[in-house]
Amino acid sequence: MTESFDQRLAAVLEAREPNRVQIDDAKDAAVLIPIVEQPEPTVIFTVRTDTLPSHKGQISFPGGSIDDTDPSAVHAALREAEEEIGLDPASVKVLGELDTTPTFVSGYVVTPFVGWLSEEPQLDPNPAEVAEILHVPLSQLVEEIRREPGFKHEGRAFPTEAWVWNGHVIWGVTARIVRHFLEILAEAGLTEAPGPTSSWTGWSVTGTRT
Repeated sequence: MTESFDQRLAAVLEAREPNRVQIDDAKDAAVLIPIVEQPEPTVIFTVRTDTLPSHKGQISFPGGSIDDTDPSAVHAALREAEEEIGLDPASVKVLGELDTTPTFVSGYVVTPFVGWLSEEPQLDPNPAEVAEILHVPLSQLVEEIRREPGFKHEGRAFPTEAWVWNGHVIWGVTARIVRHFLEILAEAGLTEAPGPTSSWTGWSVTGTRT
């Protein structure tokens, strides 16, 4: 019996121990990588508003700070996704956890969780936090749209590796999480791994810095 996309991905995530890092004085955060099954596996990203105190205007995954009242990091990721884009936590099957990723500039250590949605969700973005929701097919996060650090887009230079999808630049900590996630998908035989990067933000599937 052939395993489904989510079963193959869940098996790889379950078989590896996430690399967890701690940095003095850093704030803990959690994000959700929501993957919608139909019509093809598609990732939900958000475009942050220009009024937020950090990472304003950037593309990110739904998520945010882990509060003292959150019983776990995954609870925080699901709670923030519901608050930001109206994603019902009951509709999400959490497949596993990726390596924690520090932001280096804004002082966060981010724990990403992979969530699977078997049906297209009805979303209601919070206009105070989310300017736009992007639905990016995984099949389009390919090497052809990947850029190395220092590239320019619309007159602006970007300091990290990035994926430029339909004019949207996925860079910074989100791009680092994307790289790690694509490496995991490649390990599961579900996509091609991204090419080598000169970026100091690269990570490998073994959980070590590259």
